[in-house]
Amino acid sequence: MTKHGFTLFLFSSAVAIATFRDEQEFCENESCNEREFDKSHFYSDVKHCGEIPLALSHKLLDALPLDEVDGNVIRTVKRSVFSESQPSPLKEPLTLAAVSQDVLRNILDLNESVIQNEEFVRCVSGGKLFPGSVPLAHRYGGHQFGYWAGQLGDGRAHLLGEYTNRKGERWEVQLKGSGKTPYSRSGDGRAVIRSSVREFLCSEAMHFLGVPTSRALSLVVSEEPVWRDPFYNGSVIKERGAVVLRLAKSWFRIGSLEILTRTGELDVLRTLLDFVIKEHFKSIGTNDPDKYVVFFSRVLNETAHLIAHWMSVGFAHGVCNTDNFSLLSITFDYGPFGFMESYDPNFVPNTSDDEGRYSIGAQANVGLFNLQKLLEALKPLLTSDQLSQSQQILREYPQIYHQRSHFTVSVVDFKELGNEEKDSYVIAFLLKVNISWIVFFSNCTIINSLIHFFYFNDIFNGQTVSSLINQ
Repeated sequence: MTKHGFTLFLFSSAVAIATFRDEQEFCENESCNEREFDKSHFYSDVKHCGEIPLALSHKLLDALPLDEVDGNVIRTVKRSVFSESQPSPLKEPLTLAAVSQDVLRNILDLNESVIQNEEFVRCVSGGKLFPGSVPLAHRYGGHQFGYWAGQLGDGRAHLLGEYTNRKGERWEVQLKGSGKTPYSRSGDGRAVIRSSVREFLCSEAMHFLGVPTSRALSLVVSEEPVWRDPFYNGSVIKERGAVVLRLAKSWFRIGSLEILTRTGELDVLRTLLDFVIKEHFKSIGTNDPDKYVVFFSRVLNETAHLIAHWMSVGFAHGVCNTDNFSLLSITFDYGPFGFMESYDPNFVPNTSDDEGRYSIGAQANVGLFNLQKLLEALKPLLTSDQLSQSQQILREYPQIYHQRSHFTVSVVDFKELGNEEKDSYVIAFLLKVNISWIVFFSNCTIINSLIHFFYFNDIFNGQTVSSLINQ
């Protein structure tokens, strides 16, 4: 498991960069529709093998209010959590570029032979629906770069339904890059190869690094041209469209609640919040008069843990806004991000973040900001005493984050450390001298547990992990 995770982790950074450069150079010199691929790298020889044995359900439809207006017309949506929205099929021919065998087998209970089925490629790219699927687009708002951005929503994603696997786990299945929805605003509803590669590889890498995350099943590439300005400098280039099928236990985020409070839809807010607690926070009693306070406390603790965890593997989230910060404390919506080889608090993974709001040194503070906005969204449902309790819980976030980050580094990665006071000095020293973040906060897990040794040329300057251990 660890071997797969680290191989994928290193591969993700390299491929995401290489894919972007490749797409940019190619599109400047020749037609994107005339490109030829090395077929040995893709699942291209698909054949018709009948129906896909994957039936979806939709508990969300029965529990939450649905937009009364049909269709993908761009609009302001009121008094609903979802809108029905049909995916727009990508232009064929389609290429199944990548599949996660772990997701295929262990989450969706499918045999690997299914990837040879042309119906599978259509289903995971939006050209055909799985049995039982009712495609939905989620309505949410959120703060972006610290400012309220109003209605946002799934502008290029479609929630196909829920799948309950043989282990009893329930996963929400979603397409990203599958076309316009009522929330697309001025967008085209599409995703390009470079962002889709990033989404696919980073999701799986984070999982195998042990960070709670959404998962990715597949990446489908099309000949459909998509126009993008990758550097936001007015230089628009033609790229190729792609769709990722991804999964999460829930796609609800802080912005899911914010939009309802902002628009005064408090009955819908209560309905959604009760649903989230019932389905995803089962240890909280549904009849508990303080259930919203307990919910806030739980989200706060898990948020501190999540950010400490992703920091421990050298990950920095470049768009950690309330519109994409999960209520279940998982990472998803992999926009701009970075994996650091060295710890630099001023490192900014988002080129459009001129003020360094999402720098590595500010990740924990952004988490605090998001929690403040969550509490604001909950405020209309709280009594004065409950609000006071929640505010006190919020004030404890820095200490909780410190404890979580200390635990993540010293206990998970540095298993040989045991003295709390000495551990703090060691961790502070490693950050101060700017020693490789990846070496100490990711690979010490491998070193300590004496798992397989691999070559990490970029990180260790050509040395193997085994040679480092022997030094």
